[in-house]
Amino acid sequence: METTAALLGRRSVRKYTDQPLNDEDIQGILTAGLYAPSAIDLQPWYFVVIKSPEKLKEFREFMSDVYDKFEPVLLVRFANHPATIAETKVFLKSLGGTQCCILAFMYQQDYPDKKGVIEGVSAAVQNMLLAAYDKGIGSCWMTAPTRAGMEEDIRLRYAPEHGDFIAAVTLGYPAFTPKAPKRKTGRYLII
Repeated sequence: METTAALLGRRSVRKYTDQPLNDEDIQGILTAGLYAPSAIDLQPWYFVVIKSPEKLKEFREFMSDVYDKFEPVLLVRFANHPATIAETKVFLKSLGGTQCCILAFMYQQDYPDKKGVIEGVSAAVQNMLLAAYDKGIGSCWMTAPTRAGMEEDIRLRYAPEHGDFIAAVTLGYPAFTPKAPKRKTGRYLII
């Protein structure tokens, strides 16, 4: 797949089929994350893959609590779009039927350049999203746990020896792929 086609074609998928993901594809997606650029080559990421039905059920229950705390943000942001709020509620409480979820953390607790580390982990997440898309696998980058103030709960539950939780990514074969939202104007300046 051409890089530009992947960049412009990838969408956040919030509903998946029940087709399982194979370990080879998950490993390839993780490897793409490991090859992301990072400040002074810290490679500051740590990933936890939730794949077993029991652990996915546990994480769905946790995300249901996240939605309850995140709902006020959605009510303000999408006040004129109640359907978006309803869709987000269904997704966060069910994770869209995902077969796999990757949690992204900082590798360690203390970094002198925390912003640079967050950027590196974010680059790794983007690499994984694009690698999944290249394999025909849908994904959704979720930051709701952070916005809901529950990132420490996730860290303590899934990676207590590591640093801050950054994001979660659901993966699965898309049940449908949404259209691209309209791009906002005035987002760059060439000088």
